[in-house]
Amino acid sequence: MADALLQNQLLASLPAADLDALRPHLELVSLELAYPLIRPQEPIRHAYFPITSLASLVVVLEDGSTVESGSVGREGMVGIPIVLGAGTTPMQTIIQIAGDAFRVEADAIKAQFERRGTLHTVLTRYIHTLFMVASQSAACNRRHGLEARLCRWLLMSSDGVGSDAIGITQEFLATMLGVRRAGVTEAAMKLQNQGWIAYTRGFVHLLDRAALENAACECYHVVRQEYERLFGQALQSRAS
Repeated sequence: MADALLQNQLLASLPAADLDALRPHLELVSLELAYPLIRPQEPIRHAYFPITSLASLVVVLEDGSTVESGSVGREGMVGIPIVLGAGTTPMQTIIQIAGDAFRVEADAIKAQFERRGTLHTVLTRYIHTLFMVASQSAACNRRHGLEARLCRWLLMSSDGVGSDAIGITQEFLATMLGVRRAGVTEAAMKLQNQGWIAYTRGFVHLLDRAALENAACECYHVVRQEYERLFGQALQSRAS
C-alpha cells in the first residue's frame, strides 16, 4: 500500500510520520468515468487523493451547460471545502479519466489538517495552486484559441494520471473545454495530422510532448512552474 500512496504527490511530500498517521484512514477505490465525487450543494463526505484517475472541477450553469475550472490528478486532492470548513460547494467534481484514488472520510482528513502539522502546510500550499489554476483557466477560456487550450488540457491530463495515454471521448473533451464537439474534432484532427497525438477507441495518445508544449498556451507552463516551485523540492527530498 505504501508504494501506491506515494503515487499521489501530495501524500508523497509528507514526512513518514505524517503519512503513517493518515494511512489507517485511506481506502483504495476504483472510480469510473463521470462518477460524481462532489455534487453541488450536497454534504461532502469524502476527500480523494487520485493516483491514476483524474477529476474535473466543473461549473454548471442554469441552462445546463458546463465549463471546467480545473482538474485534479495525482498532484492533488479532491475535497478542499472539507478542510476549509465549508462542507458543501455549488461546484461539481466528477471523474474525467477513470482510474484509482485513495478515499478518506471527511472527519478524518479535517482532524489531521487541524493538527497543524505538515499536512496542514502541504494542503495550504495546494489550495493556493487551486486558486491560481482557476484564475488562469478563466483567463485561458476567454483569451486563448481552442487548439492551444486543447494542447494545454492534454498535457495537464497526462501529468495528472502519469501516462501519455489518456482515456477520454471527444464528447467529454467538448464538455470540459466548453465548446461544441465539432470544434474539438477539428482541433484534434489538426494535432493528429501533425503527428503530435493519435486518437483511437476512446484514448488519446501523446506522441510528441515537446511539440504539444510549444503549441500549448502559456497557462500550462505557468501552472506547472508554480507547482514545481511549491512542491518540487519536497518531492525530490522524499525521493532521495
